[in-house]
Amino acid sequence: MTRTLLTIWEDRRGDVLLALGAMVCALVGCAVWFGWSPWNGGGYHQVAGSDSVIAAQVVREVEALPTVTGVPVVAPVANLDVSADIARRVNALTPFARGPNPAARPFPWAGSTVDRAAAEACLAAAAYYEAGSDPLGQAAVVQVVLNRVRHPAFPKTVCGVVTQGAERSTGCQFSFMCDGSLHRRVPSPAALTMAQATARWALNGGVFRAVGGATHYHADYVVPRWSGAMDKVLAFHRHLFFRWRGPAGAPAMLQARPQAGEAPRGLAALSAMMAKGEAPVATVSTDPATAVAAMPADAAVPTVASGAIVRSDEWRGIFYLYLDPADYPGRFAIKAVEVCGKRQTCLVYGWDKPERVPVAVTEARPAGVLFAFSHRGDEQKAMWDCARIRRDKTDQCLPGTVARVDPPMTAAL
Repeated sequence: MTRTLLTIWEDRRGDVLLALGAMVCALVGCAVWFGWSPWNGGGYHQVAGSDSVIAAQVVREVEALPTVTGVPVVAPVANLDVSADIARRVNALTPFARGPNPAARPFPWAGSTVDRAAAEACLAAAAYYEAGSDPLGQAAVVQVVLNRVRHPAFPKTVCGVVTQGAERSTGCQFSFMCDGSLHRRVPSPAALTMAQATARWALNGGVFRAVGGATHYHADYVVPRWSGAMDKVLAFHRHLFFRWRGPAGAPAMLQARPQAGEAPRGLAALSAMMAKGEAPVATVSTDPATAVAAMPADAAVPTVASGAIVRSDEWRGIFYLYLDPADYPGRFAIKAVEVCGKRQTCLVYGWDKPERVPVAVTEARPAGVLFAFSHRGDEQKAMWDCARIRRDKTDQCLPGTVARVDPPMTAAL
């Protein structure tokens, strides 16, 4: 008997080991599918069994939301009760929408001067409190606000969109209106100036093209309940941007005309602060039509426009630009993102005069640049010469340049 078993083992040993290996692989594969990881002992992996339950709950609650038809109802914002780790996992697995995401049309202001001042204050508040001192993040936030103004599901004024839900203690469309940020975070004059410049740029017709027709966004560490009815169209600076799925998210829906009667409500103090000039206001317009109209009749028209590519190495993704130092500084970063496009690696440098742009294009940072932008994978970095361009954060300054930082304002918002 023993001899027979040994003979069978010798004859079938390879098949038996192969079968055992397959069983082990199948068991490990199932464990990994449900969230187990041998190299990660923290977060949701640490609680046995809870990861699969929570993941299943997220899938059920998100996928249960239907495609929206007609004009959607905008509900108070509420997030699923999941950890940041699971939220990032779910958001990373959410596919991007297929098809184009065309840029929004410009939003040149056509209302009264009084309404424009209020709209500018509300846009500046959203830019600062939602994106801090990140110029690209500010431009993205402002673009979403203006897209909402044009969508029939939202209020028809800029301030109405920004302050929507402010009468509630929770569930504001923009969280800073409900969570006490207006009182806890007082912007410096430089920070408020930059936010106001972003708002002015947008109301002069500036468009942040990457956002397209998105009307919603959220940080990557949360999962809002509304995300199941949305198409993901952009991942940018650790935020995800969405539009409604189906006809409600079509570009044709962004046709509504803004109405008169801008009312800052909870942002009245910020609006008054800007009106009094307590925050310095840039006097240079970024609207090309205004700039041309202001030029003397005998003034020479520059042969190179601000933002133009003077030299480039397309193969390596390196671009040298002329950037007018009197222009809105956040526009430098917006232009750099547009120039880089979908490249995974990209370098953009800008000079304050076309004749200062070097002839040879190199990967090393050239001397005398006014602005530098790098993009590698998911990481982006924009830096300015702070001796010439005002910034309120030192990490946005090129090495060797001095930041001009103003003290915080003492007035409470």
